[in-house]
Amino acid sequence: MESMNEFNGSSVGQQIMSEDGAHVRKDGETYNQYGFRIAGLSEGNPFTLAPCLQTVYFGICKEQERDESLQEELRKELQAKKANLEAERKNKLAEIEDSQEKQKYLSVEMTELKEELSKLRHATKERNSNAWITFIISSVLLFPFSIYFFIFYSSVGYSAFFKQFGISNIAGGNFVLSQAIFDSQAIANAWNDGFAELMFILFMPFIFLAFGFVLSRWEREQGWLKYLKIPLLIVVAFGFDSLLSFEICEKIYDLDAMMQLGEIPPYSVSLALEDTTFWVIICLGFFSYLIWGFVFGFWIKALENLDLNMEKRRRMEEKIDDTKGQLESERQKCLRLHAEVSGIDPKIKEVESKMGVSTRHDIAKIKLELNNFFAGWQTYLSALGKSTAEKQEATDIFNDMISQLQPPIRYSDDEN
Repeated sequence: MESMNEFNGSSVGQQIMSEDGAHVRKDGETYNQYGFRIAGLSEGNPFTLAPCLQTVYFGICKEQERDESLQEELRKELQAKKANLEAERKNKLAEIEDSQEKQKYLSVEMTELKEELSKLRHATKERNSNAWITFIISSVLLFPFSIYFFIFYSSVGYSAFFKQFGISNIAGGNFVLSQAIFDSQAIANAWNDGFAELMFILFMPFIFLAFGFVLSRWEREQGWLKYLKIPLLIVVAFGFDSLLSFEICEKIYDLDAMMQLGEIPPYSVSLALEDTTFWVIICLGFFSYLIWGFVFGFWIKALENLDLNMEKRRRMEEKIDDTKGQLESERQKCLRLHAEVSGIDPKIKEVESKMGVSTRHDIAKIKLELNNFFAGWQTYLSALGKSTAEKQEATDIFNDMISQLQPPIRYSDDEN
């Protein structure tokens, strides 16, 4: 890229700009008009554009140097900028000081919590009476509930998948519902039917106990995801129970149909929804293991809290983790603030250096007037009917000069 000094090589441009009074901007003449007039002196010769721009540039700089109001305005802008930077630096240093004080407080609190935790770990076991009562009651409830589940689901499973209902199940013209739900011979009959049937019946109750167990564990989880998983689990469990109930009710319906005269429609979902037996079987199973799951959750929580010291230790450990997180957050905040202060210091020095210069220039205004000058130059080129290529050549020369713009002193007051 050529430097502006190299643009001085055009003797034609220098001659035009040095003609007696021709190059001087007239009173009341805008830079657009000025550019149009100077272009006319050279007939739009592109070789004269660079030195003309350079001469105009230095002329604008001299105008600004003689403008006391502009110099005072730029001086005040620098002073205001320095004051803002110093205020920002002061605020960040105050934040650093506050953060360091908070770190000291958190460190002391962390030490005290760790000492308290150490004492609790060596303390004698102390029974939590409330947790003990909950543990006893939930244990008493869980034992018969578990036996009930085993009997109910082994019987229901056998009736739904293996048992064949016959005339012997009918008493007084009505089907005996209890024989479909509670079959005292379900395990013995499954044994007679085969090993696979026996295993199926024995392990089926554990499927529903697992539903209750998982429900109790998910209920204790933290976060929004449990509100999605728990309803999904309940829907799946309800669907499983509904299938078992439907199978049994269908067998009962088919057996009753054999005793009726005339044609009876096959058992369907709509009939099941209106069938009391269908809902009785679901209630005996589905709602029972929901309750079992919640009781099991109480039992587990009570077991964990039997030792009062253990509960205190758990709360203390949670508080220590929380304090540790706060302490680390404050340390990171301090590092960030120190980095920001380090970034402000050179900016303040830069502003101070600019303030030490005797004269200042508004580069933004200089560029604006140079653009106006070149716009006038381009207007003259259009009036002469210059080609697009010749206009582009002039534009390239102008852009090259603008990219090299530096004030004739060390510092610029424009940041853009």
